[in-house]
Amino acid sequence: MIREIKLLGKANDKVDYSVTITGADLSNRYYYESVPEGDRFFSGGNEFIITKTGVRYRGTGGHVCQYMFGVDLPLKDLLRKDVANRLVMFGAYYDKADNIMFSNTTAGEESFDRIFLTGNAVSNYFFFVDTTLKTEIREVQREVLRKLGKQVKRSEAVGMRDDSRFCREIFDALEDPKAFVFLFRLVNLHTEEYFATFNKMYAEHKQIPPHDMEILSALADLHDLAPYQQERIKIDGMYKLTENKKVVDEYKDILIAVSETGEVSPSELAKLSRLRTLSLRLNIPNNLFDTLDELLLKDMQIIEVEEPDYIRETRAICEGFFLKTGDLRGHVVPEDLVKLLKAKQRSMTNRDPAFESLLLDTVRACDENARDTNDMTILEGMSQVLTYFDRYDSAATVINNLAFMERSSLNEDNIRSLAGNMDIFDKVKKGFFHELFIADLKENRYLTRYGRKKVDTLYRGLEKIRTGDTTYRELAATLNTVNAEERIYTTIHRYIKERFKSIYAELNSKEDQEIFIQDLNREVQAKGLTKGPVPHAIYEEIILDIRKESFYLNNLLPHIIVSRDNRVREDFLANSGLDRFYVEELERDYFDMNQIDTYILEELRK
Repeated sequence: MIREIKLLGKANDKVDYSVTITGADLSNRYYYESVPEGDRFFSGGNEFIITKTGVRYRGTGGHVCQYMFGVDLPLKDLLRKDVANRLVMFGAYYDKADNIMFSNTTAGEESFDRIFLTGNAVSNYFFFVDTTLKTEIREVQREVLRKLGKQVKRSEAVGMRDDSRFCREIFDALEDPKAFVFLFRLVNLHTEEYFATFNKMYAEHKQIPPHDMEILSALADLHDLAPYQQERIKIDGMYKLTENKKVVDEYKDILIAVSETGEVSPSELAKLSRLRTLSLRLNIPNNLFDTLDELLLKDMQIIEVEEPDYIRETRAICEGFFLKTGDLRGHVVPEDLVKLLKAKQRSMTNRDPAFESLLLDTVRACDENARDTNDMTILEGMSQVLTYFDRYDSAATVINNLAFMERSSLNEDNIRSLAGNMDIFDKVKKGFFHELFIADLKENRYLTRYGRKKVDTLYRGLEKIRTGDTTYRELAATLNTVNAEERIYTTIHRYIKERFKSIYAELNSKEDQEIFIQDLNREVQAKGLTKGPVPHAIYEEIILDIRKESFYLNNLLPHIIVSRDNRVREDFLANSGLDRFYVEELERDYFDMNQIDTYILEELRK
């Protein structure tokens, strides 16, 4: 007996399809014919037709795809960690009470463009079932959903594209040995190539270098991929990287926890903010968090405020794309670019998803307008804006990595790209590069001393490159020197704390300190902890920092805990020169060692 049949086909140059048919006995069954519209599959009153432009269907079944950015995600599914797939039954709809209702009218058709835009960008499933249940079709649909809904929405086979396994799972869930299951998988070859290319590049670098970005842009142009489609593919690829997924899922867990109350407390906001700050050190893009904020925070009570000025300005500029006519239609002046880029900067600082949501809606509207009117003016204007946003993301990622990731440095290509971006942004507005990427960054309380030094060195170097007073290679070498100092400092600091915890506090005279440094230097060289000599100034800096740590832990922190005086703590953090990340680690260790309630520490950090 034949229990499974697999067929492969091509709808057009862009879309391939595969068909899997499962049943107890498929022998001598007629289920397929070629019709003028395309390929028709049928059984027991059900039919599915694949044409050159889309699909037509009637009968039982539905549409299944793996969730990704841009796929309508009900809150109920988001709150269930094991739900991975979207399931839409033919003829089903929600009533006013949010209950699923079924209709006897299940016939419909969808274009491939819509399937891959509203569903998964790469792969989508459709299916129908021929069962022995003899009743109205809406009751059949209700019963099919009841039996296989849970399995289908959680099936790993969808993401793996294991058609045989997925089709068998549906068949087994029906609990009808005489049933037949027809499963259709549609694959967009263009988005599949773009998705695979992006994933390979991102997995290797955890960012997209300028050269790779050019390759992606060329591929998008070759396949005529809309900017919105490119963005959702990128976000999905970034999220699925294992190390990114762990941090993002932790962020998601906090959001899910607060969703039960419908309100986000200042404490929970602080935790979310800290995860975002830490994510910078891990090179995790903010897009992943912005997407979750949009889904889970949009209906929550955070704080009562009117729409910020930068959102109002962005909305006005975006609406202007569609209101202007003639030569001004879709045109963006430098003043608009400044407002949009500052709005993007402020939205990232404020963790405000409204800007990205508004932008994506506008991009989608531009794509639809271009398709419906065959007028590319608006889309070209938006593409110009998106080019600046891509440059912003590229420069911000590189500079933030340099600032927050320990031992991060830049090569000549990175510096050349930043110098190019600096020229472009400063052409929009004089000094705009410093305003966008340097000024606010230096106000970040979690910027380390070496992070600050590297950022200052970078900007001064870029200015000297512009005037011809230095080269890309010389600036890269200077940054490597700062990195070497940072590595030496970190290594020696750790060694001193582990080996001389009881000694440094007794170095009361300059002579004692010099003798200690000489002895320490000989031991460091003998153990080969560093390559080459250690500058004397680094030893002095480390000893001074350790004295500050000792003073804070033994004198200031006990007083702060008793008095709850946060001002003393902030004054020390602002003036000691010690990194805030490091001091917070010291505080946590102090509270653990002395078994002090951590809520006191959380209160002090608010």
